[in-house]
Amino acid sequence: MTHYFKNSENTPSNRRELSFRFLGLDLTLISDDGIFSKSKPDEGSLLLAQSAIEEKLSGRVLDMGCGYGLVGLLLKKFNPEVTIDGIDVNIKAVECAIASAERLGLEAHYAVKDGREDLGMSYEAILLNPPIRAGKATIFELYRNAYKHLKPQGALIIVIRRQQGSASSFKALQTLFPAVSRIKLHKGYEILKSIKD
Repeated sequence: MTHYFKNSENTPSNRRELSFRFLGLDLTLISDDGIFSKSKPDEGSLLLAQSAIEEKLSGRVLDMGCGYGLVGLLLKKFNPEVTIDGIDVNIKAVECAIASAERLGLEAHYAVKDGREDLGMSYEAILLNPPIRAGKATIFELYRNAYKHLKPQGALIIVIRRQQGSASSFKALQTLFPAVSRIKLHKGYEILKSIKD
């Protein structure tokens, strides 16, 4: 299978509707082959979305590695005041995120971009479900770039499984951010929130 952290534009398209229930609402997004968690919403991403909603974020929020738009669009659905941007290296994922936003009738802005590049603006919050298979070097680079593109007091909120390196991610984040905390633990998933000074 094509790695979901890479561009999968050469993967044959098999677009489908992805229907699920979240916090009492029945929702449908658009997915395709070659995209992370293509057949059903990833449990970690749903936990990240729920945590972002509970944090009552405001302003401009970046869904880094947005996939088909799950995390950012769920946040927007429950918190219409936020402005959602999403980026992904996978062009098919971005196309599905755009289609998902249209399907839900939500405004969000998506672009094909590597989260390690200059993002062109600053954010009140960045949400990330790190691409574990891409390796720690890539993941830590995403953390560093997120730090650069957060406004003062901005928050990076990530989800990561304990067995997939939450301890090392916690330490890496502590080298960048003055305040790092575990705000949620569920079924082996941790939500880590890092606040920029």
